[in-house]
Amino acid sequence: MGEPEIAATRADESGQCPYSPTDSAVVENPFPAYEQLREQCPVHRTTMAGIDFLTVARRDDVHAILTSPNLWVNRHGAGIAYSGEDGRGNLQHYDQPEHTKRRVLMRNEFNPLEVRKLADSTRALAEGLADDMEAAGPDVELHDDFACPLPILGFIDLMGVDPADRHLIKSWADQLVLGLSDPKQAVKPTAEIKAYINGAVSERRRVADSGGTPRPGLLTEYSLRLLDGERIPLIEMESMVLQLLVAGHETTTSLITNFMWRMLEDTSRWDRIVADHSLIPNAIEESLRFDPPVLGLFRTNVEETSIRDVPVPAKSKVMALYASANRDPDAFPNPDHFDIDRDEMQLKRHYSFGWGIHHCLGAPLARQTARIAIETLASRFPAMRANGATERLAPEILWGRRKLPVRLR
Repeated sequence: MGEPEIAATRADESGQCPYSPTDSAVVENPFPAYEQLREQCPVHRTTMAGIDFLTVARRDDVHAILTSPNLWVNRHGAGIAYSGEDGRGNLQHYDQPEHTKRRVLMRNEFNPLEVRKLADSTRALAEGLADDMEAAGPDVELHDDFACPLPILGFIDLMGVDPADRHLIKSWADQLVLGLSDPKQAVKPTAEIKAYINGAVSERRRVADSGGTPRPGLLTEYSLRLLDGERIPLIEMESMVLQLLVAGHETTTSLITNFMWRMLEDTSRWDRIVADHSLIPNAIEESLRFDPPVLGLFRTNVEETSIRDVPVPAKSKVMALYASANRDPDAFPNPDHFDIDRDEMQLKRHYSFGWGIHHCLGAPLARQTARIAIETLASRFPAMRANGATERLAPEILWGRRKLPVRLR
């Protein structure tokens, strides 16, 4: 599908917003650029990976897009590229009424009551990783040694995947997230993981059909579950599990590393967390607001419209900047200040898990995993301190620490 011609905004004509998400300064710290967008160019014509699209920066406009699912649809994909049938099975690909039917199919396993049942196993994984860090310390890499493997191991347990495939799955996930901002980089890992899922699903169905008991886990549950009286087609199973892999571990890893980055940036914050674990849930919400793991996602309009008098041709890709909306001073007083004690009602307004019908299905699991991770670190390593420069994730659309060196004691 060809991209529509998008007119430059009037704000751009002033020359005051030379914004590009791939500019090195913006990649390193996008928030000053987002502030300029909100104030001067709230609807901005942008190019990334050779594709033109609009960027929307103010909270009210982001909210309007996310709460108008009949105008701003997901069927063309939540990434920069226009997706086709390959997106079937991915919740981010569906619109109403099909979206609700698919979400109901998956949501029971991710509701808060079911998620709580996973707490003990998650805590055991976190303690095991903490044991390994303590043995290797005092200098460790918090991303590689703790924040990354914890949600991956949890995902493997939840799905019932062979633990021997942990590093293979991590490699695929890393490549897939690069594809959100550069579609070419997702081609090879997508084909490889779909072949893996296809084989795993087919094997589970074969075992069940022959009267055996397949390996327990969500992969088996979804392999055998019926939709409209039939098993979910393999092409849809591939996309469903692929989405759970990327959404289920990379963003949780970034939530943990972003949180710890800010704690160790100002150790008085960490000292408060260590002294009072009851502060952790609210601090997690402030971390999500301040440093959202996903900076923004895309919607596509089904008909011609306008945003702040900027014409938007039908089928235009528009990026709703969650990270900018999360720092809009109209919603969050003193938005560039990380405040562990920020009012809970304010924090309910953040967009880090999306909004509306596409609100992240796995949000309860991500919050619980992060809480257990931070409780474990605070209990085991109360004297933890930063130990060198951090490094951000490569994909421009994501925001997290790829390197976070720390000293445990």
